[in-house]
Amino acid sequence: MNTSPPPSTPFKRRPLPWYKRATAAFNAPRGGVPAAPVVPRRIDCGPFTLSFLEPAAAFGEGMGTPDPDEVNLDAGAFTPTEAPNARANHQAIWLGISNWIYHLPRWHSSRIFPVPHPPYAIITTHWQLERVKHDIQLKPDDMAMLEDYLRHDYVAYLESEGGPNWKLRDETYKGKTISGAPLPQYQIDDILAAHLKSPPSSYEPLISNDMHWLRYLWDPMQGMPNTLNYTTVLLPDVLLTVCFHITRMNSEPWEDWWDLFMEDCEILVKTITCQRKELPHAGVAASE
Repeated sequence: MNTSPPPSTPFKRRPLPWYKRATAAFNAPRGGVPAAPVVPRRIDCGPFTLSFLEPAAAFGEGMGTPDPDEVNLDAGAFTPTEAPNARANHQAIWLGISNWIYHLPRWHSSRIFPVPHPPYAIITTHWQLERVKHDIQLKPDDMAMLEDYLRHDYVAYLESEGGPNWKLRDETYKGKTISGAPLPQYQIDDILAAHLKSPPSSYEPLISNDMHWLRYLWDPMQGMPNTLNYTTVLLPDVLLTVCFHITRMNSEPWEDWWDLFMEDCEILVKTITCQRKELPHAGVAASE
């Protein structure tokens, strides 16, 4: 694994072509990760050390929990994550949390109206270690095996008893009535079609600093992006996932800031490095 620490200076986006630079004030969203100072993080995780850059939070600094400098990977250190945007309710250890904002272009046409202009979007990011479920053992760098695990896990999370889709079906069939009468089947079908959540549809591989990642979009309602995730296998029973949770704050189409968001996320993930520690007595064994 790459042993170099992450850079301590803010990263930069890819340069824009001249014609986009010339019109940036009219159509380029402002803000994002490069607009904030970044904090180099280095976390001792027992058999390895993780390093990454964490942007300073745009608001709510600290987000309520201190960032650890050291964690252990005992099973008891992983806690359930039941937040609405948690990744399939894996037990996890949060390593860091931050947020940033995308704003309207500086000279956006709507600024001629004297009305408040909320952000395009707010992004909340979690860096978290996740415990692999059901005692499954994954192989680091085996992307096909990781993808198979993620696909099956999302289906199980959504469809198993107590899961979001199971609850929706149960409530729809048992609790939805009009004037005391059960809903007709066609209305039940319409409700389910509109509200059943879908698993990620595709997984894209990415290799950075000798770490093999899968990138996948959690788009549960099909057409309303919710969370962009990057996951890699660190140990057979431990994953590292970076979750970029998306909150839209106005009616502007999300496509206006999506390309910028994707670029910022990828650059941020590429600052992550994992330094494996030498096993005890490895040097002695090698010399014998």
